[in-house]
Amino acid sequence: MSSQVLLSLSPSRRLGRYKSKIVHSWRQYTSSSGETLEVIFADVDGTLIHATIKKNQVNKFFRMIVAGEWRIIENFQLTKSMGKYRATNHAFKMSLTNSTIISRSPALSDDWYFDFKSFDEITAEGDLSDNILIDVVGQVVNIGAMITHDVNGKITKRLEVVLRDTSDNRLPCTLWGRFADIMWSACEQAGNQMVTCLLRLAKINTFNGVKSISNAYNMSLLIINPDYPAVQDFSARLPRDEVTIAVLQPKPVGPKNDTKVDYFNRVEKKTISEFLETTAEGKFKIFGTIFNIDMDYGWYYFTCVKCDKTAYLVPKKEDDAKSKIKTRLFSCKKCNEITSNVLPRFRLILSVMDHSAHTKVMLFDNNAEKIVNKTAKEILDGHHDEIQDPTNVPEVLKSLVGKTFQFLASVEIGNLNGGNDTYKVSYVEVGSETYHVDNIEDSEQTLDLSAVVSNDQVEIDDGIGTSNTTPSSKRKEGESDDLLEQSSSSKKFCVKSIGLEIEKEADEEDGKA
Repeated sequence: MSSQVLLSLSPSRRLGRYKSKIVHSWRQYTSSSGETLEVIFADVDGTLIHATIKKNQVNKFFRMIVAGEWRIIENFQLTKSMGKYRATNHAFKMSLTNSTIISRSPALSDDWYFDFKSFDEITAEGDLSDNILIDVVGQVVNIGAMITHDVNGKITKRLEVVLRDTSDNRLPCTLWGRFADIMWSACEQAGNQMVTCLLRLAKINTFNGVKSISNAYNMSLLIINPDYPAVQDFSARLPRDEVTIAVLQPKPVGPKNDTKVDYFNRVEKKTISEFLETTAEGKFKIFGTIFNIDMDYGWYYFTCVKCDKTAYLVPKKEDDAKSKIKTRLFSCKKCNEITSNVLPRFRLILSVMDHSAHTKVMLFDNNAEKIVNKTAKEILDGHHDEIQDPTNVPEVLKSLVGKTFQFLASVEIGNLNGGNDTYKVSYVEVGSETYHVDNIEDSEQTLDLSAVVSNDQVEIDDGIGTSNTTPSSKRKEGESDDLLEQSSSSKKFCVKSIGLEIEKEADEEDGKA
């Protein structure tokens, strides 16, 4: 490969074999393109270019996209790089197509080709475009309080930190979602030790004339105390004043407790019957009594400790002796590796009912822990084999049956059009206690429930897309309570008298009226 070949790329000059290193990749979803795999390639001279792999090509190329490895790329398309949040300053952007060929290449360099910008460049007026993402390294000197926001109906976390450079210049940095969690955990564990962070593909923000940086959605990469030579050189040149992390008092910009209560008081309350008849997306409060712990898909799943994404249990081989299997292994598609370093998390599906109807709700870690009063890890007690007998419901979960809670449940497009009759819960109220929030998204991730529950029948495919549909839980028209109870399989743990008690209470209320 000749020098600066990526820099010279254009629609008229794209034929040939291009040796490039994969320096970063992430999954992205847009309403127009669906789910795509995004990649940053670098050539040996440090020229960076952004490439997109469309959804129908992800399975073909996914295993070849490994950060840190060199590849030979042939036959691709080029389009003009435009718009906000451009991942590189290259004039063009790659699109890998069905005719693209990616093959292995010997390593040409150990460099990760960061495009670091100094604090002076970031804060100077007009020096850098806000539309192009940058790489930043800094020492954490201040950290604020973790703030929870409801942004366009989605719950997310925000953390304000202050970074400094080798000249003791300061730069505000805002981290959202999982990036906030990573930073908070690192600072909490650091004690009096220095915390250095590298934020790849950071976004430049300007507010009231003040410049700051933040992560650019899930495009960015945050690494704490990295061992890259450039970062080690940065750390060596920091002032030797033994500055430790200072915790700043939170500014009154987030929702206060009373504001949060006011928000939930404004959320419309519905009976379960009214909730099921909803025809538009939204969040609603429902009161429901738990009458069944749904074990069709188990009550937990595993995440990779390294990247916090879903990890799938690697099936045992039929001829493996039990004595040879000391640790269960998991496949992490995000890290593209087999690991035993996983963490169990709640994905608890509950059948709930009131006097009007019944439905299923899904609780993730925070909300499930709140009503169970134990973590998934504590319940499993170190056992990472997935459930063999669905009737074996832990006693701590059985004790939930008969209890009533107020749920803030979401009606999503999958519930309206996708046949998904299980509703995600973003908050749960226990008596007079305050609400607790789950960060569903990152919520960024969708669970493949069929792959999570199976033990020896898990199939690890090349795809990235997953499904979160669950079996129907709505009551069919004309279906009686007796029929509903009798049709319950042996997999379910039920209390049949609850429905009658609720209806009795409802009749008493009607009599009072």
